[in-house]
Amino acid sequence: MNVLSLFDGISCGQVAFDKLRIKFNGIENKYYASEIEPNAIKIAMKNYPNTIQLGDVRNLKTEDFKNINIIIGGSPCQNFSFAGSMKGAVTKDKIEVTTLEQYLELKENGFEFDGCSYLVWEYVRLLKEIKPKYFYLKM
Repeated sequence: MNVLSLFDGISCGQVAFDKLRIKFNGIENKYYASEIEPNAIKIAMKNYPNTIQLGDVRNLKTEDFKNINIIIGGSPCQNFSFAGSMKGAVTKDKIEVTTLEQYLELKENGFEFDGCSYLVWEYVRLLKEIKPKYFYLKM
């Protein structure tokens, strides 16, 4: 099984797979992780040294991923949350992002986004392009 975990954090996805007795050895079973927070990566690598760290989700290219069976992740949600700004996925110019196509066009044209919740569109982009058999998105 090959997993692509977006917004991997400290790799709680692998904790869940451990409970299912699914291990990733980096050879026939690969666990790819996209995370940018250095301390989270450090913890993930200490606990799961076979994790293949990929860096920023915005820079992932789908042609680099063959045979992904499942995409998992929980994108940042502060802009959607009552505890956060409740602005939703918006640009700094206050343009509300409501479709993947709109997001990709704004990204291509160099718009800056407010907060991090817009990254849910990166999850949707990768899901649509990779087309894994299964996916799990926690919001």
